Amino acid sequence: MRFAFIVEDQAPDIDVLLADADGTFHSIKALSQSDGRWRYSSDNPESSTYAAGLALEALAGVISLASSEIDQSRVNTVKSDIFKLFDSIQKYDDGTFYFDEKFGGGREHQGSLSTSSSVVRGITSFAAVTSGKIDLPGDKILGLAKYFLGIGLPGSAKDFFNQIESLALLESKRVPVPLVLSLPATVYSLSKKDQLKVTVNTVLGSAAPPLTVKLVRAFHADAKHSAVIEGNELQYDQSSGLHVMGFPDNADVGTYVFVFETALHDSGSENDYAIGGQIHVPIYVTGIVKVSNAEIAVLGSDLGSDETQKTLDLAGTDVVSLSANHLQKLRFSFQLITPHGHTFKPRQALLKLKHETKYEHIFVVRNTGKKFEIILRVYLSVRLYRSRYAQLNMNQHSLIAFKLDWVWGLIILSPVTFLFHLLRCSSNPRASLRDKARTKEIELLMQMQNFSGRQRLESPADGRRSSESSYCIGDNGTLGGTN
Repeated sequence: MRFAFIVEDQAPDIDVLLADADGTFHSIKALSQSDGRWRYSSDNPESSTYAAGLALEALAGVISLASSEIDQSRVNTVKSDIFKLFDSIQKYDDGTFYFDEKFGGGREHQGSLSTSSSVVRGITSFAAVTSGKIDLPGDKILGLAKYFLGIGLPGSAKDFFNQIESLALLESKRVPVPLVLSLPATVYSLSKKDQLKVTVNTVLGSAAPPLTVKLVRAFHADAKHSAVIEGNELQYDQSSGLHVMGFPDNADVGTYVFVFETALHDSGSENDYAIGGQIHVPIYVTGIVKVSNAEIAVLGSDLGSDETQKTLDLAGTDVVSLSANHLQKLRFSFQLITPHGHTFKPRQALLKLKHETKYEHIFVVRNTGKKFEIILRVYLSVRLYRSRYAQLNMNQHSLIAFKLDWVWGLIILSPVTFLFHLLRCSSNPRASLRDKARTKEIELLMQMQNFSGRQRLESPADGRRSSESSYCIGDNGTLGGTN
């Protein structure tokens, strides 16, 4: 049937007629089902969406080759079957629609691309040889176009052909031509004061008819019922073919959903184009996030009382020094502030301790709701006779591409308090401690014995809170940690 259809279409001077077109049409139509799908044969009870596309294409060939006009009531019945077929279409959350095969029927399984292509081919073929309008839902036609555009490059030549052919058929004006709204960029910078830009084209990139693009509303992804902007119309730039608008001033750093709506200037052409309804587009807004209220404190006991607390000026060059022994804990805390002064809550904040031997240990910083905080319980090796240096870096990552990297300072860890004081008083801590380590060996060994006894009692299972972490520095500078 397809071969005869092609010959008749490519060689109009040759008359190719089907003698009993009405009977053939009736035989094919008899295989249709109430849900719009079709059977492959009369002895196969299973219905198939893929077969529906083949049947519609075959019926189009019968109508084209018929020597007399097919009964219009039968044609209208097939149009109703097409409408029912769209009731079984599948949908993604982003408004993408596709057809999928439910039954194999002992035949080769057809994927969603082959099935969707078969339906599009059948519908457009049938629409090309019949008069009158086929009632098709515009949002689902647009969703099919999004499906073929969004699957990327298929892995086989056959699938690639099906993809390109389906897009071309959707633009052939046999069915309402889908108009696709897209954004050249979905990441906007508050620092650069970017403009919001929207383009509307056909599936193959042709220009759309005159229309209006309206930003219905925009809301934060975590606050769907609180709009940051409503009811703004974008201006059309004829030179670029884009619809543009200044980015909303009250949009802060974060993830938003922008809801767009299009309207054709010529209301009479609404049946010729499929524009769908409201279109939801995720927008990511970036900006400079500042660190404020950064503090480092020494906690004196399990009760968490502050013995020493100092503020860290990350923008300055001041050196902050603290004295702590192995019985105490260190607490680091800070806040992240957006350009609009709101608290920024990334998905995760990481704290990295780097030893002078380049060994690193990374902790996940707890978010208390108002600030980020981590408490470290320090355990040191009983064989530690030399000073150990640890340099603290903080890397913070979020959903948006932020990377904040500062060197907070040099933390000098030692097993006993007097060693720490020696380091603080020396202009060259490392050399000073090496020279004085031997002269203080007797005192150090005596205090090490006390420390060793305490360390056996203070095991990681001593009931410390889950928000606390600990690490141990070995003789070779290796950092090991427990949570």
